[in-house]
Amino acid sequence: MSTSADQPAQNTPLKGIQAAFVRVLPDAVSARGLSAAPVWDALGLKVDEAPEHTRVPVAGLCRAIDVACGLTGDPLVLIQAAQAVRPLHLGSLGYALMSSPLGEDGLLMYERFQTLLCDELLARHRVAKGLIEVRHEAVDTPLPRDARFWWLLMGARLAFARWVSGRDLVPVRIDIPAPRPAGADAFDRFIGSPVRYDTPDCRELMPADWLAWLNPNADPAMHALMQARTAQQLASQPQGDAVLMRARVVLSERMSLGLEMSLDAVTQALHADTHDAQAITPRQLQKRLADRGLNFKDLIEEVRRERALRLLRDTSQAIGEIAQACGYTEVSPFHRAVRRWTSLTPAQVRQQAQTPGSAPASATSRPA
Repeated sequence: MSTSADQPAQNTPLKGIQAAFVRVLPDAVSARGLSAAPVWDALGLKVDEAPEHTRVPVAGLCRAIDVACGLTGDPLVLIQAAQAVRPLHLGSLGYALMSSPLGEDGLLMYERFQTLLCDELLARHRVAKGLIEVRHEAVDTPLPRDARFWWLLMGARLAFARWVSGRDLVPVRIDIPAPRPAGADAFDRFIGSPVRYDTPDCRELMPADWLAWLNPNADPAMHALMQARTAQQLASQPQGDAVLMRARVVLSERMSLGLEMSLDAVTQALHADTHDAQAITPRQLQKRLADRGLNFKDLIEEVRRERALRLLRDTSQAIGEIAQACGYTEVSPFHRAVRRWTSLTPAQVRQQAQTPGSAPASATSRPA
C-alpha cells in the first residue's frame, strides 16, 4: 500500500506534529507484541521511521489513534504512549525543557518554541487567582473532536512534566472539547483530578505554585546549549507564519475573555509571550499581514468566524453566549455575521452540524 512516506519530500505536510513525537503511538502498540504497521501507515510514515523534518497532520494522528485502539482493544494504550514521551521525542526542545531551572522557565520556553513540535495547535497560558490556565487553540483547522487525541496530547504534557520534576503533579482540572468516550475513567485516574468533556475550549488548570518548583534535572550548560540550538531551528522557519499563528491564538483568547483586541494590545501580548528583547511592532505585524493580502481587521474577522462556527457546530452553548465569546456585545450583529459567512442563521448552522451526512456550513465570503 502506498503511503505519504513514499511520496517526494516536497509533498510532506507543512503543518502538523513532528514525526518523532507521534512515533510513541506505534511504539506503544509494538510494546504489546502486536504489529504496528497499520498505525505507521495511518500516520503516513514508513515502519519505524520518523524523519526529523517530517510532520504528521493532526487528522492523521487521530486516524492512527483509532487504528491503535482498534488493534489493542484498549484505549489505555494512549496513556502508555503518553507516559513514554522523553526528550528524544521532542528534539532539542525536549532537552532544553528537561534542563530548565524552574517550572516557569519550562512553560515559557515551550510556548516560545512550540511550533517546532506542532504548528496546528498552539498553547498559551495566563496566571490568575492562583491558577495557571493553559488554552489550546487550533490554527486554520477545527479543534479535534476525538477525546482520545486530547488524552494523548495532554497525557504526554503531564507525564513529561512529572518525569522532569520528579513530582506526582496533579492539575486542578482538564477541559476537553469532545464527547466523553468509553474508558474515560482510566484517563481520569491518570490525571488525578476532574476532567470535563464537551467543553467550548481545551484548557488545563494547574496550581500557580508549579511555576516556582525547582527542577532536579537543571543543568545550566546543557540548557544554554539546547536553548541556543532550539532558537536556531526556530529562526530557520518562516517567521511571518509563526507570528501570525501566535497572533491568531492571542486574538481568540482575548475574544473569549472579553479583552481589547486592538493592534497595539495584540502586539503587546505577543511581546509578553516571546520575552524577546526586540518586540514586533504594530507596523511589522501589519506588514506581515499585507504580505498575505490581509489587514488586521481581516485577521480579526477570520478568527471570529472560525471560533463562531466551531462553537455553533461543536458545543451546546446558547447562541447569545457564543456571540459574547466571539466579541459581540449584542446577538443581532452576530446573526448578521453568521449569515454573511454561511448564508445560514446560527440555528441553521447548528442544525446542519447535527444532521448526519450533511455538509458543514462553509464561509461564503472571505476577506480580500
